[in-house]
Amino acid sequence: MGKFYIGHLAYKGTQYYGWQKQADVPTIQETIFNTLRGLYEFGRIEVKATSRTDRDVHALAQVVKFLIPRREDPEDVRLKVNEALPDDIYFTQLERINKSFKVTYLALYKEYLYFFSPHRLPYDFVGTIDSEINIEAMKEAARYFVGVHDFRHFQNRAQVGGDFKRKILEAKIVMASEILPQAFKDDEEVYCFYVKGEGFLKQMVRLMMGTLIHIGLDKLNEGQLVDALGGGDLAQKPGFIAPGAGLFLKHIEFPEVYSGDQLRRVVDQEKYKGLFPHFWNGPKPQSFEIT
Repeated sequence: MGKFYIGHLAYKGTQYYGWQKQADVPTIQETIFNTLRGLYEFGRIEVKATSRTDRDVHALAQVVKFLIPRREDPEDVRLKVNEALPDDIYFTQLERINKSFKVTYLALYKEYLYFFSPHRLPYDFVGTIDSEINIEAMKEAARYFVGVHDFRHFQNRAQVGGDFKRKILEAKIVMASEILPQAFKDDEEVYCFYVKGEGFLKQMVRLMMGTLIHIGLDKLNEGQLVDALGGGDLAQKPGFIAPGAGLFLKHIEFPEVYSGDQLRRVVDQEKYKGLFPHFWNGPKPQSFEIT
């Protein structure tokens, strides 16, 4: 009792093959596990997270539950673990949590951000659309994602017998400085696709982003987008998988749950805001194309 901790984790995914442990390649989960094992040589270690982000995808506030062999002050653990972790992985907050807290499936909703620009800028997490694009058309199209739809055409790998319906609570394209003023200046033409939903299929947000780009390039119209959201047969997917480097997991909301005999909520204090700009920009960041 008292050995379980829950933390909000910021990481830059550029050097990693996603969250989940894989053979022979570096991942976020394995890096944290190995770091904890280095600090606590004996005893059981566990590391779980709410979302399994893909290769190159970043997080502002991934929620991680881990077990260490002994009870310690959460802030002492956070400082100790951060000191041992690589510079591109950082716990912004940490607290004790009840063993029964199910971090993998309690989430009420998740929020994602995808950053892009019609100009080449010195950010390696902002995609460049190297063609003339209609931003207003993209803004108008984004609203069609809101609601309950069949998203079978917005996933990379087809599921067999799965439920493709997902509920999107909000979807919009705004200036990036409106969403994350700590990272972007008001006069920079950087945009953000913001999406909030109760659940997402594999690579769904990146396919939604690729679909909006096709709308902006006049390769797809709103009627075709509506048809795709109906889940019927299509000759091809409405969009493409936008590169992972532009995508951020922003926030995960949890309900109130019992911890012992008291109701409590896991609160994201948004301490990741203090990590900009040095945490996210490398010495010579290179922008990337997403068309």
